Amino acid sequence: MRAREFVTEAQSKFHDWQLGPMTGMKRYPGIDNSNPYHMWRFLVAAAGMPKSDDIDPTLPMAKDGPLGQKLSTLSYTPADAAILDATAKLFGEEGVEVSTQESTEPLDTNKSSPIKAFKGYGKRELENLSVS
Repeated sequence: MRAREFVTEAQSKFHDWQLGPMTGMKRYPGIDNSNPYHMWRFLVAAAGMPKSDDIDPTLPMAKDGPLGQKLSTLSYTPADAAILDATAKLFGEEGVEVSTQESTEPLDTNKSSPIKAFKGYGKRELENLSVS
């Protein structure tokens, strides 16, 4: 393929026969399709838009979230944290702590189960259980 051919190919627009099955297609020049994070944020925001009348244009959503485009990890156990710290060291990186290891529930979270406590099966019930 000659350079002129692929330069021309890159500058070409869709043909009518190509646009036919792509109804309602839009292009967003400010969102790079090679960045999956921006695409993900856009589509998550789209999932929360029941109708266009509900959008408040005075509150724009940033393409980058609170962490920007930087890698973020969660460690639920000290072992997880040790693995992530060792991996970061291997890469010559140092993680910046955003939250602590302490887990707290939001105040409106119900912390008691609505299910009645179960004391377990008695000895007689266990003897009658058979495993096939």
